[in-house]
Amino acid sequence: MQCITIKKLSGNTKNRPIIIHINPLGLLRIGLNNEDRFSNLNIILNQIQSNGGNVAIPVYSYSYTKKEVYDILNTPTTLGEVGEYLRKNNKTKRTIDANFSYLLFGNDFKNRNFLVSDYSSFGEGSLIEEVFDKDGYLAVIGGVLEYLTEIHFLEKKLNINYRFDKVFSGVTIDKSGNKINNKMTYYCRDLDSNYSSSLAQLKKDIKLTKLIKIWKLKEFNLKIEVVKIQELLKFVKEKLEKDSKYLWKGDGHE
Repeated sequence: MQCITIKKLSGNTKNRPIIIHINPLGLLRIGLNNEDRFSNLNIILNQIQSNGGNVAIPVYSYSYTKKEVYDILNTPTTLGEVGEYLRKNNKTKRTIDANFSYLLFGNDFKNRNFLVSDYSSFGEGSLIEEVFDKDGYLAVIGGVLEYLTEIHFLEKKLNINYRFDKVFSGVTIDKSGNKINNKMTYYCRDLDSNYSSSLAQLKKDIKLTKLIKIWKLKEFNLKIEVVKIQELLKFVKEKLEKDSKYLWKGDGHE
């Protein structure tokens, strides 16, 4: 475990942005109640940005998959009360992805994340590709390593055969209130196969191999589990070469 300050974390993510998934249980030590915890987390994220760091927080809505209009400023996230609190307090930081949006706390993310256009959530030009190309990090608060949706980006890079690109068309309302027709490409699983995704084994393995590092934020006693996305790609690639169903649920892959 490495004890770090907000300033140090900001320095770590200055050139290597980090995506953090959050389980509320991981916030228990940073406040007396949920309002305090969520407020303190919001303070942490904005302080990181003020100190030059770059953090992305998932606030997915899956709007186009549900044939709903995506209103960047007003569509709620489906990822729970932490994400919704952060979204409501940082509306202008939300990206244009109608299915897999993020809040970007940082000044060095590419502007394309905020310009409404056709977009591939896990492909070329995506936020995840940006984090990967900058040798950035994936991380969790509260132990939810099995929630790393960004694994689909790695699966796409490795050309796995049980997912494919599916295009969803819809309407996005941008931050100025304009309605824009566009298309979102989602790297979906093949519904005709018996594949069902599971990262349970991956979670166990990366912990055993110590690929995961733990950063403990001194000011708030907050633990963040971190893995470099490029290192994770190499790890997953080796596992898939030995077992093509490594990321499957069932058939001995729990």
